[in-house]
Amino acid sequence: MVDTVNHLDVEYGQRFFARVFTDSDEAKLISQEMAEIGLNAQPERTHLFNLFSPDSLKPITVSITPFSSHDLSHEGGLSMSQGGHAQGVVVDMQGTEIVSFTHFAVTDGKVVSTRHPISELAGDGKPGNLDEDHIRRFAENTGKVKSAKPLIEVQPRQVRSLASVSYNALLSDPFSRTVHSDREIAALRGNSNIVAEIGLFVLFRTQGSSCCSCSCSCWGSSSCSSSAV
Repeated sequence: MVDTVNHLDVEYGQRFFARVFTDSDEAKLISQEMAEIGLNAQPERTHLFNLFSPDSLKPITVSITPFSSHDLSHEGGLSMSQGGHAQGVVVDMQGTEIVSFTHFAVTDGKVVSTRHPISELAGDGKPGNLDEDHIRRFAENTGKVKSAKPLIEVQPRQVRSLASVSYNALLSDPFSRTVHSDREIAALRGNSNIVAEIGLFVLFRTQGSSCCSCSCSCWGSSSCSSSAV
């Protein structure tokens, strides 16, 4: 996936966030929902990716912006695409363990959300085993989220790559090291597969085809001018 998922410098992430957020009604609505449960956006930590679709043969730019709570009991991510589409995820933490997650999307101008314990991602195994068939069924049974026509088709393995790279990059930045000890960061890295599973859930839940992150945003949005730790 090195040739189809390109991780850009964080400097560009903050600039991309500022430009796209201004024009994205979806991002504003989801950000407001996150603020109401005590999460604050950290646009200066935004990570940016260029993705190339092997199916659509088209590129797209995607950002992932972390949201953090004061007591670190909840952490979130907002993902936006260059088309303005946005989705979000908030995870509930017990220490360094992710115990549940909430998915936020916008349909017909309103935020819709569902909350799930991590165990629902596991199928017959344990959370983090990346059982794509089970996660697909689980997401579809939860109910599809209706979005605009996708700008590109994105593959599940790209979602896993995007989730892993962004999650581990955020754990390595100065903010994480000011609020977590080295031991806590090492333990948090053990959640990488669970973060990828949440990304796959969002991917498979979005009606149409594929999307591209733990907050899922490889879509255009007719409601706009044109998504862990």
